[in-house]
Amino acid sequence: MVDGLRDVRVFAERLIGEPLWPHQAQVALSPARTRVMCCGRQAGKSRTLAVIALHGAFTQAGYRVLVLSAGEDAAKDLMAEISGLASSPLLAGSVVDDNASRVTLTNGSTIRCVPASEKQVRGKSVDLLILDEAAQIPDELWRAARYSIIARPESRVVLASTPFGGRDRFFAQLYHLGTNGAEGYASFHWPSTVSPLVDAALLEDWRRQDPEWVFRQEVLAEWVEDEAAYFTAEELLGAVADYELWSPERVKAAYGHHRPLGGAAGLDWGFAQDANAVVLMAPLDDRGWNHQVLGEDVPFYLPWLESHARMPYGDFIDRLVTIGSAFDVRCWASETNGVGGAPTQTLTERLWRAGVQSWVAPVWTDTRRKQAGFGAMKVLLQQGRLVLPRHPELLRQLHGLQFTHSASGMVQISVPARIGHDDLAMAAMQAVSCLSTTYARRSVRRVRRPEEDALKTGYGLLIPQEAVPLAMPAAITAPSGGEKSPENAW
Repeated sequence: MVDGLRDVRVFAERLIGEPLWPHQAQVALSPARTRVMCCGRQAGKSRTLAVIALHGAFTQAGYRVLVLSAGEDAAKDLMAEISGLASSPLLAGSVVDDNASRVTLTNGSTIRCVPASEKQVRGKSVDLLILDEAAQIPDELWRAARYSIIARPESRVVLASTPFGGRDRFFAQLYHLGTNGAEGYASFHWPSTVSPLVDAALLEDWRRQDPEWVFRQEVLAEWVEDEAAYFTAEELLGAVADYELWSPERVKAAYGHHRPLGGAAGLDWGFAQDANAVVLMAPLDDRGWNHQVLGEDVPFYLPWLESHARMPYGDFIDRLVTIGSAFDVRCWASETNGVGGAPTQTLTERLWRAGVQSWVAPVWTDTRRKQAGFGAMKVLLQQGRLVLPRHPELLRQLHGLQFTHSASGMVQISVPARIGHDDLAMAAMQAVSCLSTTYARRSVRRVRRPEEDALKTGYGLLIPQEAVPLAMPAAITAPSGGEKSPENAW
């Protein structure tokens, strides 16, 4: 029985109770030291990674698994998948510790699942290194992470992702090494259709509706040129840094009832299957490190974001009041078209009752407003003045935005319905529309030397490990870019 469990297919079926599909078993059984999975949506990626991690940990004493995910939410989701499988009746007795980022077994094996950052890989030595959403992990982090396997015999690497970014980045290069038969590499191409759960007729219907590049990237798992994308992958990845977000709970723990962290918030109200979302934007205190690059211009960054699917408006408004009581939100840009009118009014009343001094600005989201808001974001990205977190869903939504020209010459910007949600992208646009790039300037008398552990975006912008907003009220203004609604919204 024990020898039989060394076969990952037997392990998955008998101990976990989740038999592997043929394409999953092909990856799990591969003897290649580096396995690369290029996956479409819903192809079974997360389950495969979880099974591979658990199989190594349960069948080999003292086995060390490190899972690096592109963002905190992605790390939590994959850890939840691993913990869920480990809780099966035949495995649960071997788990001695199971928390938000680690599973420890009675045989001394451990599985750690963390957001990708250099501090998580420096000095670590592991038997199995897994990179989830690897295409969104920076090349320099991969170069640091790969050294974690050199001191462990028979160590392995598994990388998985939907295609994203240029073909010159490490994930694409490793994938092509495997497809070209390089020794020690094996690559696996999983379009969404490999999953037996996928409705092939529905996918074919979407193929007829969606732009070709969207279907090829998200379903067929192909690298495509992003001519129709409003934001290119390189623009977005160039703005990303691995800083820690400020949750309201973290703010209150650090500052109590004071509200020193200011900024603007953008809101997108969901309906039916959509999610409610809030994104905060603020001027960044970069300590003058980027004076030679930006001069007197102040950079902006995203200190916090969250989205909640199917959450009742009342519960989401409660959450916004919690956020408002932690952050000094100078302006909330809240859409009033669609379903947003009543929740916007309720939010205004709730903030006032809670004693939170904030201004809720109702906005009407039309073509002109999208063009102005996303246009301002694109300018900031190209100037190197906007810093984004490594948040896979936000980056996916922003990259999914496509543009077309209407007969009147207006630029129409939207996320194709079948590519997924746009709640975070729209909330980010609303928040950016409250930023005053004109008045976000300061004179730097003395440029301080950057700290050794300073973070850096793809474009080279330096930011502190603990990024905080800069106290600059003039950087927040009334939301711009949109026609007034019948209700006199901005």
